[in-house]
Amino acid sequence: MPRPALWPMLALLGCEGAADPDVPDLTDDSPAPIDSRQPPDDSPTVDTGRLGAARDWCEGLAEPGYADVVGTWVAQDALNPPPADPVLVIGSSSIRRWERAGLDLADWPIVQRGFGGALLTDVAGHAGAIVLPYQPAAVLLFAGTNDIAAGHDPDQVLGDLRCLIQQLRASGSVAPVLFIGITPTPARWSSWDLASQVNAAVAELAEGNGRLVYVDVPTAFLRTGQPPSSALFVDDGLHLNEAGYALWTAVVRPALEAARPPTRAWPGNPSHPAAGARVLVDLGPSNAEDGLRPESPDAFGQQWNTWHDLQGSAQVLPGESLGDLRTTEGAASGIDLVITGGFRANGLRNGGLTSPDAGRLGELAVAGATADYFYTDGPDSPGALALTGLDPARSYRLRLFASRDWGSEDRVTAYVVNGAERHTASLQVSGADIGSDGSYDGNDHAVVTLEGLRPDAWGQLFIDVGVERGTYAYLSLLELMVEG
Repeated sequence: MPRPALWPMLALLGCEGAADPDVPDLTDDSPAPIDSRQPPDDSPTVDTGRLGAARDWCEGLAEPGYADVVGTWVAQDALNPPPADPVLVIGSSSIRRWERAGLDLADWPIVQRGFGGALLTDVAGHAGAIVLPYQPAAVLLFAGTNDIAAGHDPDQVLGDLRCLIQQLRASGSVAPVLFIGITPTPARWSSWDLASQVNAAVAELAEGNGRLVYVDVPTAFLRTGQPPSSALFVDDGLHLNEAGYALWTAVVRPALEAARPPTRAWPGNPSHPAAGARVLVDLGPSNAEDGLRPESPDAFGQQWNTWHDLQGSAQVLPGESLGDLRTTEGAASGIDLVITGGFRANGLRNGGLTSPDAGRLGELAVAGATADYFYTDGPDSPGALALTGLDPARSYRLRLFASRDWGSEDRVTAYVVNGAERHTASLQVSGADIGSDGSYDGNDHAVVTLEGLRPDAWGQLFIDVGVERGTYAYLSLLELMVEG
């Protein structure tokens, strides 16, 4: 997949290079690149003894956290096994917030396993559950910055990385591990000396070792300033914004291409439904206080696919999925829904549409689907999903609905669908008196319809749910129909 040049991409995202004082021009007369792998001259170096003789690197590994998060993935893996030979994209919140990971790496099958706040200890400690079972073709890893922030010394961080690699090799895997260098940030600039020691040690360990790759993202960021330009980060100065991820990806993707060239082909789908078949998906929580589930079949005789058990306000993480969606007739489709950018969920106590009217919404007027929703609340839950298992030679119609009864603010959701082409649409979900009776403060009649959608070459449609106006964006349900 050809990649756009970095700085034109940043310009499109509002960062205009030399025209923006926060983003220096990186033309040929820019200062020489900073070698971000080298710690300052007056900094102690990592104990290189940890790089040497064989030992049990997992001995004494701390108990990992995030058992509940990992348990969710494991349970869903049992219901819907991830793709074979994937690139495993794993690590802390910079991985979890990488909303475009599926798009940026579309020509590899990927498994996303990002959990915010994760340490390398957590990744290594859960390798038996969310690394080794996938038999990955490559592991793309970003972790270590939280370890340094938690007081772990560089030697310990490197040891935890060695523990992860040891487990992979003991399983018989020869998959390359690509360690994305700990990225310098304004918020953690005071600990950059320690982070740079970790980067230098990993780079040293990777030299002459084709199965460990140090991905030098830090140099690209340090070219923009020391600390790096705030134009690459959200307001907290710690997490990347769109421009930051564009720069990140411009370094990460070529490294992955070199270590594991993309050879992905459309795998086919023998269960693919015929023209005219429809798939319905209900998104939202399931607890009695916040969610409803549609009867299946419903009053119209339609079968629904309903999200897993979920509490209101809970976070849905990238990599979660619903597999082999059923058509409205109850037949297998071979189509999966995969979360690619996290959501949160709410509904009954927060303005879902509990009394839909079939005269306005037709066969989508099912209270179990309209009364609750997934929503996005900013970069921490950026809101995106993918439909996989589609046929690149076919076209599809997508219908999207959401409603939130809230009269104090106009809330308009922007939907962007990427496949072979890019399609956009908007839906006003909330606002004073926007309902069909002139007094209801939520959407009770409008449905977004996108026709003629063609998936990418690997049978994928990516659906981004974002804020066009207001504070939040929403998605209650979707319908996919095979056009031809």
